[in-house]
Amino acid sequence: MKRIALIALFFLTVTYTLNGLSVKTIVDEMNIRYNKIMERAGTIKITQVIKSISDDAEVTSIQTVLKKGTRYKIETVSRMALDEEKIKNIILFDGKDVWFISPFVGVTMMPKDEALVQGIFDDFSKLIPINSVIIGEEKINSEDCYVIKTPAQSGEPLKKIWISKTRFVPLKALGYFKKSIITLIFTEYKKIKEIWGIPFKTETMIDNKHVATTIVESVETGIKIVDETFEVRVK
Repeated sequence: MKRIALIALFFLTVTYTLNGLSVKTIVDEMNIRYNKIMERAGTIKITQVIKSISDDAEVTSIQTVLKKGTRYKIETVSRMALDEEKIKNIILFDGKDVWFISPFVGVTMMPKDEALVQGIFDDFSKLIPINSVIIGEEKINSEDCYVIKTPAQSGEPLKKIWISKTRFVPLKALGYFKKSIITLIFTEYKKIKEIWGIPFKTETMIDNKHVATTIVESVETGIKIVDETFEVRVK
């Protein structure tokens, strides 16, 4: 039994660190990149278009992301093809709590999930537990990546994440929703303040069926965003 335990410990050590680089080092590099972006940008506004399929009908959504310090607001306005009615949903982090605002459920406080609290850019670093392991290296669109696997019992939505070895940005992620396999592909990265920022194109697949494409139309930095933007009024 003792020998088996030592073999298991050796395997964990080998897979946790590959070529001298640990999961912690990768996560730290992702956070350093994010912190530099925010320090140089000050405030950020991202406008993107999401085209998805719902019940065999195409839904077009315009999403606006505002971020100032740790606070953020994500406003999504959706409309089905040939339908004039629009639906607006908001996710807002006021610096303390995350809120979901919808015409259907009103104002609802969301769970204090770390990735939700952080908002954008560094979500993936918060979805990689420190006891994850590097299980190998692969190329994604000709770019070398570390393949990181999260612990089976961690409860994280993403089970495998491919991180660029040079840019420390995610290029692919795989997770599960109920019994379906969710795959995310991130391409067309562009720099924000001379630092690799966000993918300008994200494709989402469920069980290898393409269900959504997100295209970033613009990124603005250093704009004026008043503090009232992040206030929520609970009735």
